[in-house]
Amino acid sequence: MQRFYVYLTDEQQRRIEQTARITNKPKSEVVRKALDKGLAHNKNAGSVSAQALLEFAKKAEAIPTIGQIPDDFVKNMDYYTWGGDKK
Repeated sequence: MQRFYVYLTDEQQRRIEQTARITNKPKSEVVRKALDKGLAHNKNAGSVSAQALLEFAKKAEAIPTIGQIPDDFVKNMDYYTWGGDKK
């Protein structure tokens, strides 16, 4: 293991101490587990977010532009953007 220094807010420090007390675990273990969980979440979120953005861009290309906008575009924006039923 390696030592790493980080500044915490008073609230973060309080929550770490509270969790350590409740779980009867050392504060260092509580912090390591929280970091592992947060880093795993961010690892998965990056690829999912990037894919969602690419899909959104493809759908945005299909939206009618000036001169081709249907009269009910605002009312049925979800239909024209994502598909589904018209209102």
